Amino acid sequence: MPEPVLPSSTPAPVPDSPPTPAPECSADPVPPPAAIGGRRLVAFYGVPIGRGLGILGANEVTTTLRLLREQAEAYRQVDPCVEVVPVFHTVVTIADAHPGEDGGYSHRLSSETLRWWLDTAAAQGVWVVLDIQPGRSPLTSELGFVEPFLQEPNVHLAVDPEFMVEDTGIPGTNLGHIDGETINAVQAWLNGIAERAGQHKILVIHQFDNRMIVNKEAIQDYPLVDLVWDADGFGGAGAKRGDYNQYRGEAGFEYGGIKLFYNYDTPVMTPAQVLALEPRPAYVVYQ
Repeated sequence: MPEPVLPSSTPAPVPDSPPTPAPECSADPVPPPAAIGGRRLVAFYGVPIGRGLGILGANEVTTTLRLLREQAEAYRQVDPCVEVVPVFHTVVTIADAHPGEDGGYSHRLSSETLRWWLDTAAAQGVWVVLDIQPGRSPLTSELGFVEPFLQEPNVHLAVDPEFMVEDTGIPGTNLGHIDGETINAVQAWLNGIAERAGQHKILVIHQFDNRMIVNKEAIQDYPLVDLVWDADGFGGAGAKRGDYNQYRGEAGFEYGGIKLFYNYDTPVMTPAQVLALEPRPAYVVYQ
């Protein structure tokens, strides 16, 4: 008769601690109606043809995509219940310190370069924000340049008041500004594009100084425009928190945004520090 098989006297290993449960994310089978609602956008800022303005353009596109996705993943790790979308924040009208041939103190990215960049982004599942630094050029002229591109899915808009100078101003020397009525006019125009495109459109307004925005109280809500207030400017985390906390309590604040500078912030805020802000920023852009 074969010997019976006895249980081993060696106890089974006991884990040091129970496994970390997966986060309980609320199920929402219906896509959010807003472009931003339910999502967080993590962007690289710059010009795709050179390293002068930011990290976008500092490397060839394959490396840029890898670095951008790694930065976006860092936010997903901290807040896994929110969809994170990588974004190219592309400056298409670039302010200049010299007048140029047309006296506008700005120049544009070529349509061919922009077309290639948009096609690359779409193929890679990356969204695009087109940023305007008008200089002395009429804002309406620069909006007209980007209008055909804004008709496309997941292409959005930013306006930088820092570089909206008067007829005697010089970008980078004189601080520009925008008023609430102009922001409303841009929103109304963008709302019409959103209706035709069948998608909410994002409008990012940069601010780091109270002089940059005049008559904020006039800013209105437009149903198809997701207005993002970007706490811009470089420096320490305390100053950035102060600006963000100020803007969130002022007129025009719909979604929070913050800009971080890899080379100038001291030090760069971590994703955990950024997401400790209240409300949590929906738009995080790295320059």
